Amino acid sequence: MGFLKDLFIVNEDKEKEESPQLKAKVAASQPQPQQQQYSVPQQPSANYASLQEAVNVPPVTVAGGNVDKNILKMISDVIEQNNVPGNDYYELNKIVESQDFKNAIPDERARIVAAFHSLRAQDAKFSKQRILDSIDFYVKAVKSEFNNVLKGYNDFVNDKINAPKQKIATLRKQREDLLNKISQLDVEIQTIEADVAKCSAELETKRANYEATFDIVLQNLENEKNQLNAILP
Repeated sequence: MGFLKDLFIVNEDKEKEESPQLKAKVAASQPQPQQQQYSVPQQPSANYASLQEAVNVPPVTVAGGNVDKNILKMISDVIEQNNVPGNDYYELNKIVESQDFKNAIPDERARIVAAFHSLRAQDAKFSKQRILDSIDFYVKAVKSEFNNVLKGYNDFVNDKINAPKQKIATLRKQREDLLNKISQLDVEIQTIEADVAKCSAELETKRANYEATFDIVLQNLENEKNQLNAILP
């Protein structure tokens, strides 16, 4: 039943590969990757005229974000952990996507209606509105998790990117004051900048993956809501 079913499938069976439907939806949702190219470093030299060459960073390519299977698993866990007692969208989706139910009722729309009536037979208060409200609840849970992830990302950037950059500035000042140690300082600067460039590229790609993954989940939750709103009585 749409995209979110693949989250639940990943959660239940860690050994399964991503479904062809998920791969197709992911591929259709991805922007064309943009690449960021850094300068190619030269070998450090003891010659003072070659200092700028010594502090260039290595080439690193940052691709556009991709939906990450591990992040999907994390989001699936967030939704499952926030599943409240009783029947709602989560339980409806489980029934609709169960293999036995698919075998019994191949048509998805018919399965949704049948699962809805089955759950309402168990609980008179089970309703279309409860399903739609529960999707909104899961949207809030996913957004809250993304905000937590983003905060951790920013803290990590401060620790791994900004702090080393400040250290680089200090080292460059030392280089100006201690010309007799230029060669040693250049090697240290080059090493730090290479680490910063590599870490920055990895973090940017990871952040892009988070954004792409959360965006596709949230978009498809909205699609699920619209679909259920149109299908259910």
